Amino acid sequence: MAKKQKAWIHVGMPGAGDVVEPALAHHHAALVELGVASLARSSAESFRAAVEITRSHKDWGLKRADVEGQWTRLVRRARKSRCDVVFSQPLLATATAEQVALLVDALAGYQVNVVLTTGLDDESAALARWQTACRKPERLHVLETDGLEPGQVWKAFGRLVGFGTASLGLDRLPGASATLQTLPEALREVERLARRNASLEVRLEELDRKRRKLKRRLSSAA
Repeated sequence: MAKKQKAWIHVGMPGAGDVVEPALAHHHAALVELGVASLARSSAESFRAAVEITRSHKDWGLKRADVEGQWTRLVRRARKSRCDVVFSQPLLATATAEQVALLVDALAGYQVNVVLTTGLDDESAALARWQTACRKPERLHVLETDGLEPGQVWKAFGRLVGFGTASLGLDRLPGASATLQTLPEALREVERLARRNASLEVRLEELDRKRRKLKRRLSSAA
């Protein structure tokens, strides 16, 4: 019987400081060579998928159509790699039990593993919701980040999933991800700005799509 491919879902709790999400997107090509496919290839993609799952598009000034079908598209694309797959997004910490179930439904055929990064908030409720996604308790992992530098968090996550991070540095990551501060207030602000930036990227992509569509119509009319 063929070994089941694994799907690793990283749930970054608020206040934990998220380096995993941007690192996965930045090192997408290198990770595929190591047998791990990141579902998202950019922060905008992961943000859009998490917003769809949590149905929080209105909170970010987006329309449902801006995110509709994003999660399924990412999973379908990653299946072609025939690798284990991995996804990270802090917004998943707010997912309800029903939303978690919908996320897992798209991962049919994979052995689902969840890594929850501890943060400043009480993670017991999130643990309970995500436990059901794993089916077996040994597939739910809690990654303690207190006192760890971003590089140490990234290394620990790689160790859990099964890839080395020695050649996957953090020095070229966009934004403040590689230089996260340790003060709780600063971490929360960094995460808030990162999510807001991802929201703006999604809206700019949509405006660009509409601009190109209008340009094609004008060309046809001429």
